[in-house]
Amino acid sequence: EVVDPQAQAKRATEREAKVSAGLEEADLWVRDLVRQGLVAAQERPSSFWENTAARMVDAQAPGIARMVREMPSIPSSGAGWMDRLLERLGQLNLLLEGYRRLDTLSPTLQSDVRSLIGWTQTQDDLLAESGLRDRWRIMGQAMEAQEKLRIQRLWLLGEESGRYALVLNFAHGNLPFDVTLLPGTLVDTEMVFFRSNYPQRAIVKARHGSPASFDAMPGVATIAEAIESHAAALAQLPWLERSPMSLLAVLPVYQEERWFLRDQNNTVLPLAPRFEGGWQLMALSGGHPMTVFGEWDGSAFQPLSVWSEKRFVGV
Repeated sequence: EVVDPQAQAKRATEREAKVSAGLEEADLWVRDLVRQGLVAAQERPSSFWENTAARMVDAQAPGIARMVREMPSIPSSGAGWMDRLLERLGQLNLLLEGYRRLDTLSPTLQSDVRSLIGWTQTQDDLLAESGLRDRWRIMGQAMEAQEKLRIQRLWLLGEESGRYALVLNFAHGNLPFDVTLLPGTLVDTEMVFFRSNYPQRAIVKARHGSPASFDAMPGVATIAEAIESHAAALAQLPWLERSPMSLLAVLPVYQEERWFLRDQNNTVLPLAPRFEGGWQLMALSGGHPMTVFGEWDGSAFQPLSVWSEKRFVGV
């Protein structure tokens, strides 16, 4: 396929103009929402959010549309919803401001801002770059659905590098996911990370040898240490949605009608309200501390796997 550089440049310029106009509209929308008071957000019809999201799609800013579409469920999410909505609005406002001041940001932060708005980094471009070869433990997987699209998040942890890599797979309808990366296995691969101020998402560039099972699951000794790592990551990427956490020697506990993990210092970490496997965790632990891996979103932890009695179990 012959690429016309002039036509390509013209399309890029047109998109920048559409996005800029769309983001100015989003900025006014955020300001109006805050000025009218967050309590009023509870009374907003679904069309209030959806119409704005649709206009962001038209402005070729699908990332902004996604952020808006995630907001209407917050007012009905229980105690503390105003703080959560304000935090989301703050993140959106920071992204809009980041785009306005794009030229003043570092190249990696520019990549983050553009990716979050909706520009994509092509796999061909990524595969042309050098990667990181390591033996990677596939620590766990998470699934979510967005309309007819299903998304799989796979978390890999490098044995030598100590780095986490996030591999995203997408499937439409009932189509199966790629099953070449299985949780609980150890793979020798070269990974290429997407450009970011805090590189996390990656793709497989090359595979070596056959997968093996792993004989241990590494992690951090305390919840405080894991929270500090998340805070350090947020300092590099303020829009970070979640961090992987592997916690050694923790116990599931049920108190005040909610599940927590408790470490050796008696620090507790709240589990996500949507997590329904509390009793399964309790049974797997048998009353003994175990390693639990999952995702922390800044307010709750979603367990994805455990290492108990020298075996890997997905939860």
